[in-house]
Amino acid sequence: MSTLHKTLSGLSVRRAALLLLPVALAGAMIAVPPATAQTPTPVAVPTAALSEVNVPGTSPMSATAVDLAAVGYTAREFYAEGQANGYAGATAGALTTASVLDGGNPYRTRVMVRYPKADRFNGTLAVEWTNVTIGVDFEFAAAEASEYLLREGYAVAVVSAQRVGVERLKTWSPARYAGLSVDVNKCGDGGTSLCTGDPLSYDIFAQVTQALKGNVGGAAAPMPGLKVKDAIAIGQSQSAGRLAVYYNTVQPLHDVFEGFALWDRSGQLRSDLTVPAIGVASEGLGGSFGGARWTTSEYTRKWDIAGATHASLYGAEYIEAIAQRDQSIQAPDGQPITFFQWIEPACVKLPPFTTVDVGLVYNKAIDSVRTWSRTGKPAAPSRSFVTTDAGTVVRDADGKVEGGIRLPQFVVPTADQGALNGPAFPCNVSGWHRYYSDAELKAMYKTHAQYVSKVRKVMTPLVSEGYVLPADAAAAIRDAARSDVAR
Repeated sequence: MSTLHKTLSGLSVRRAALLLLPVALAGAMIAVPPATAQTPTPVAVPTAALSEVNVPGTSPMSATAVDLAAVGYTAREFYAEGQANGYAGATAGALTTASVLDGGNPYRTRVMVRYPKADRFNGTLAVEWTNVTIGVDFEFAAAEASEYLLREGYAVAVVSAQRVGVERLKTWSPARYAGLSVDVNKCGDGGTSLCTGDPLSYDIFAQVTQALKGNVGGAAAPMPGLKVKDAIAIGQSQSAGRLAVYYNTVQPLHDVFEGFALWDRSGQLRSDLTVPAIGVASEGLGGSFGGARWTTSEYTRKWDIAGATHASLYGAEYIEAIAQRDQSIQAPDGQPITFFQWIEPACVKLPPFTTVDVGLVYNKAIDSVRTWSRTGKPAAPSRSFVTTDAGTVVRDADGKVEGGIRLPQFVVPTADQGALNGPAFPCNVSGWHRYYSDAELKAMYKTHAQYVSKVRKVMTPLVSEGYVLPADAAAAIRDAARSDVAR
């Protein structure tokens, strides 16, 4: 796509963009009763107190490996503290508004912020809930959309809201992160045992966002000179699941976010809210965890991507650069390992991940949510995998999933690949790929001109249908033309 990808330290430049054929119709989805409309009593969301981290000789853990200065961005890290509520009813699968269980629970965490100069700022703050599945804070959503976010002038905040991530910060750099805590020891019962489930995380995420939206302090503000008009919540996998809980149960109380763009594992969203939300889903997760079937409504969408894995190859490389630099992922024996080393032991085929460029669709999801919130123009319709009555994805005679958004890398590929890879997590949802040889590509596409023509014919309707941005389609076609495929 854009040249920003080349600014990633140690990462290979993206392979030529590949091609997609017309998309199959969305499959049937389970009928879920709509949530009952409610008029909840709003809960005031105070702003977290922000103070910039300044510990000489240390650096932020899990900061992006992109050269932000080269694209005119400033990066800062802040401590964030305040007092948070716990909520009753903020649980997975709940489709009704939560209620305050208790309040006054102190927390102190951190948030990484990056922002452009004021004349390049588009007015929107994208706020990522970090994924802590590996035991470390990682920004898997921004990994897929980084080029778009920087190109279009978003401000980006990456919030550490959960205990696992915060505790790893403290062991990784005690000097920088001593004193951080998102624990609560009441659990609503007066006891002293540590609560599980990160009950403060929803208020932490919202209060940090509120502070950045306000952006007070003039020259001393966290993002000097920027006027934030709206905030979009982003997150992937377990973070998308927690954001789905937030959307369904806490957002109606807070009304902090103007939109949600969730990457993989968002699940069922309420049908009675008017806050735009798009869940982008991979074949890897839908085909392995049964995540292919849930309903959408007037203000929600579900966009499934055929051939996509739980992280794209490009998103995985983004995380790999961070993990290699920080040596933050630990093996069971305590030794540092990279992200790929964490993935690969469960793989039947190597290397993992497919070349299907999730960012092409996820970029459009973020953009569509922003436009929808600002102008009222709805996003493109849901497009799902075809499923059986039992919820299994339907595959053709060649084993290809039917339905969903079918990107070039899936339909006219430059690699043999699959979205599933054995029975064990995490590789079962991470897939595999093998790039075709020059001879194979020549046999498949005959001439370079034919290959480029196919890319163009597929990308063009995806733009008009509303699933890919014009700039991204143009970059994909340009990359195909510059490639050596079938020359």
